[in-house]
Amino acid sequence: MAYVRRNSSAALGRASDARITLRVAERLQPKPLGSATLKHRQPARGQADMKNRFLASLALAAMIAAPATAADLPYKAPPPLPEAYYDWSGAYVGLNVGGTHYNVTHHFPSPGAVTPDVTTGDHDAIFGIHAGAQWQWGAWVLGAELARSGCSHECRSTSSVLPVAQGFEENIFGEHKIIDLFTAGARLGYAWDRLLVFATGGFASAHIENAHCSTIIGICGPLGGAGNGTVSNNRGWYAGGGFDYMAHKGALFDVILGVEYQHFDVGAARAFCVNPGCVVPAVRDFDLSATGDIVRARLTIKTHGYGFGPPAGVGG
Repeated sequence: MAYVRRNSSAALGRASDARITLRVAERLQPKPLGSATLKHRQPARGQADMKNRFLASLALAAMIAAPATAADLPYKAPPPLPEAYYDWSGAYVGLNVGGTHYNVTHHFPSPGAVTPDVTTGDHDAIFGIHAGAQWQWGAWVLGAELARSGCSHECRSTSSVLPVAQGFEENIFGEHKIIDLFTAGARLGYAWDRLLVFATGGFASAHIENAHCSTIIGICGPLGGAGNGTVSNNRGWYAGGGFDYMAHKGALFDVILGVEYQHFDVGAARAFCVNPGCVVPAVRDFDLSATGDIVRARLTIKTHGYGFGPPAGVGG
């Protein structure tokens, strides 16, 4: 029995030593590759999770900060609407003032007349009124205008002493006057926004007065022979051009400033006949005619189109 017991104890001791040896051997052996890979992959997966959380935090912060950043930026107004070109259509009235140089011719047309023509000329200030209407198509402007003008000294001009040998009275010189000038015609212009350049022309008429004046007392009219104080009604034409500039655009009317040149020619018209009705010509019958050049400034008030309300477009 004692022998058996001793053998059992020895066997148990050897088994315990074997287990210890096995454990030490397991610790000393190299670790499997899969286990190492798993331990290395776990930290990489953790780093990816941390990176994703970081990017999400940045996106959230950007979304929160965007409205505040936009509010801090200065406000930029939208660009203004394009300015409309000026519309030259409308009715208008105005005043004009300037200067004129003119010539008046005293002509004896009857056969056998020996008295030569007498032409007088001078210059004078001229003023008047004008009114018209015009329409615009694109840049072209077409209109019609009436004007009436008069000179500050009646466009007076005088001759030298008339020769007695040619049928004139002694100590007499001639006097001519253009009492008024009326024109009616068309205007054609081309516009560059507020600037309009135009040409004009049409019908012209004037009253021309003839008088004899005394070289002694300087009085005209009551003295002299036949034809003294007569007036002819002359008709002819005019032509010219100029420019207008829209200086002020008002709520109801526009103010336009301009400069114009005109040449007028009112042809010969019978001023005096010796015989009633000029049925039988006489050598003392005479005609009067006149030509002249005018340069003047214009002040015009024009409507907005053909209404009297405020303008529809911009560009004031």
